Amino acid sequence: MIMSKVHQKKRSYENGGILKDVFLLTKSPDHVRTRLCWRLITQSENVVLYLTGDGVYNLLCPSVQKLPPKKILVCKEDQKARGVQIEGIVITLIDFYDRMIEDIMDEKNKVYVF
Repeated sequence: MIMSKVHQKKRSYENGGILKDVFLLTKSPDHVRTRLCWRLITQSENVVLYLTGDGVYNLLCPSVQKLPPKKILVCKEDQKARGVQIEGIVITLIDFYDRMIEDIMDEKNKVYVF
């Protein structure tokens, strides 16, 4: 039986495929795009937040505490270079970009870049 792409996608979701809203945040907390990002995050149900570049400074903001534990992934090199030390609520990755690309390339996920 040959299924259309739409039908295959629908079936994938029914079989446990999880749709994620993947956010890549590279901007500092005071940037206008960061505020937009946080508004979208509050409206999402299954968030994964990747922080890189100046985006790691968002770890110092109270809004990051509102996200579910272990849904914040941080580039280890950027976190170390900026001296931001937060433990427990984030996952600091050495293979940050490999993991991020996997989430971005998954056709079930929505991706937002700021």
